[in-house]
Amino acid sequence: MLMNAWLRLAGRLILIAGVTWCTQSVAQTRQSASEGTAVGTEFDVIDWGLAKKQMATLSQMGYHPFLMPLIMENRDAIGLSNEQIRVFRNWRSKYRVPLLNAMNRIIQERVAFQRISLNPRTSEEVLLAKQEEIFKLHKKVLKYQLSCRRTILDTFTDEQWEEFRFVLTENGYALD
Repeated sequence: MLMNAWLRLAGRLILIAGVTWCTQSVAQTRQSASEGTAVGTEFDVIDWGLAKKQMATLSQMGYHPFLMPLIMENRDAIGLSNEQIRVFRNWRSKYRVPLLNAMNRIIQERVAFQRISLNPRTSEEVLLAKQEEIFKLHKKVLKYQLSCRRTILDTFTDEQWEEFRFVLTENGYALD
């Protein structure tokens, strides 16, 4: 019964990931059009609320937070220019598919790990190897997150960083 619940959850998260990253937000497109900024294609505009929920679920498996959705949700408060938004969208366009694939693989492998760990015939060596595979996927996701962090650090001004720190604290992040 627990396994079926995990499989349903994994299936939903994979479906959410696909829908989240491949659908267009009409409200954001209309807002961009009314502001005179370039209207994105269906792959340029993401429902950041849904993405944030998925990433919050997956963040429980790692240590580094997913920052891009928070930045895009708060781009006005942070004071991003159109050029900075373009830089972030370019990063997202380059890395979203491999990042989502890695995150979905983590979910699948965790479900598989739980399934085989409950089989009394599965050896400790097999479990250790499967866990190592999951760790490698986590490291891959972390590399994408660090690339995002580097893009943020290279793109933000000092003032924007301070505004973003405020956004982070408002969203429950503990800062130094």
